[in-house]
Parts: sequence; C-alpha cells; structure tokens
Amino acid sequence: MRHFILSLSVRTWLITSALRARLMLGLSTLLATTALPAYANDGIFGMLDKVAGDADASKKGLLQLAGFGGVGMVILGIVLWVAKKKNPQITWGWILTALGAGFVLIAIDQFIKKGQSTLNLNPVDI
Repeated sequence: MRHFILSLSVRTWLITSALRARLMLGLSTLLATTALPAYANDGIFGMLDKVAGDADASKKGLLQLAGFGGVGMVILGIVLWVAKKKNPQITWGWILTALGAGFVLIAIDQFIKKGQSTLNLNPVDI
C-alpha cells in the first residue's frame, strides 16, 4: 500500500511539474509575440536610434542611481558591521567591500570631473 501511495504522489508531482512547465512556455511565448511588434514599427534603424537616444538621456539618471546605490551599500556595510557581533560568519572582507563600493559609487561623479580637469577637458556638470 505504501508503495502505491508513493508511486501515485510521484506521478502526480511529475504531471503537475510538466503541466507547469508547458503553461509557462506558452505564457512566455504569448508575451514575447505581443511585446515585439511594439518596438518594431520604425524598423531596425529606428530601434537603434531609440536605444542610442535613451542611453544619451540616461547618463544623469545613472549617476543619480549610482549615488543612491552607494548610500545603500554604505548602509549595508554598517548593518554588517553591527551584525558581526552575533554572526561570526560575517568577515571584515564583506564589511570593507560593501563600505568601499559604497564610497566609490557615491564619489563617482567627482572622479569623472577630476579626470576631465586632469586631461585639460572642459568639465561638464552632469
């Protein structure tokens, strides 16, 4: 009797996982076919121009996002530092990596301005 119940539960699990995989495949295929024509109305060159324009417009947003991420990494480093007392698995390498990455992300715009002035370029305020 146990063997029958175990066999039945395994078969049920196999059927449901196969059904779930087929359902996700169908859903992703349906979503892929509906999303593609929305960007293809200008042709390939129109899509490339749109991507280039968006990349040019997103420089300021990326630097703001880098500053925000830097603050998050510093906060993560401080949280790891505080949690190190109770968790010996947290090493100083993790803490210093989070803090260092956060400080670099916060100061990345200053690095760019300093590099531009060192190369005698006109510094551009971003």
